Amino acid sequence: MQQIMVDITPYLVSVPPGQLQAGGGNTQYPALLLFLLNHFAKAIMSQLAQEASRDTTTADPIGILAVTMFSAPDFLFNGHSLIDLLWAKYHKVCPVLFGINGNEKTPAGRARLGWRIIDGEEITLQKHYDNMIGCAAGFSAITLRDFTKSKNKSPTPVHLFWTSLARVLSTPNNEQTPTHYIVLNNMLKNSLPRFVGFYGTAAIAALRTACIDFSSGGGPQGPSGGSDSTVLGVQSLPHTWQKELNFTL
Repeated sequence: MQQIMVDITPYLVSVPPGQLQAGGGNTQYPALLLFLLNHFAKAIMSQLAQEASRDTTTADPIGILAVTMFSAPDFLFNGHSLIDLLWAKYHKVCPVLFGINGNEKTPAGRARLGWRIIDGEEITLQKHYDNMIGCAAGFSAITLRDFTKSKNKSPTPVHLFWTSLARVLSTPNNEQTPTHYIVLNNMLKNSLPRFVGFYGTAAIAALRTACIDFSSGGGPQGPSGGSDSTVLGVQSLPHTWQKELNFTL
């Protein structure tokens, strides 16, 4: 592992350079380990797209595996996780989590929303939405993890979930797309107990904002007028929680 070393600075953009250089200014990291962790991050994204897009409950064990690996002390650099390798892929695949918007009706807008191009052709609308389902469910499974009983430091503090939720909910009406609502729906659908467990009444207020205020503010329209089915999906979440969890928003 120590035979070939690389400068880790370009791969840890969330950590100030001064912190990376603590302990003598050495920023060298084993290249082979970096290579393996990068491929592990790719595998996480692939698994979410293939598996969690069909059944969002499968995102939970994938999220546990991700945070376990990226919190392992042997893989840290000066106490810092290399989770940025995973976030870089999220930024490319699911940009709305980072506050990036686009128009689904234009090629440039679709590219900004994470629409993939394979063999020179854009993926289908349904395939794009499937990718967003897996990514959003996975993001919740990765960020809403309780490390209070772990000896390791969480590589994904829960405020990342709150921040991304706020970015989506801050999208102006005229920039909201079905992609936003699919991501929002699948961020929240299976994460209510953990979200409320971390944030309490503030989480309940955020859920009301998402399911009532945001989704009633004039988002994307369906083909025959009225709200798009993705908007209706978010609006139906309180009913689902009431039925399955006996939780009244």
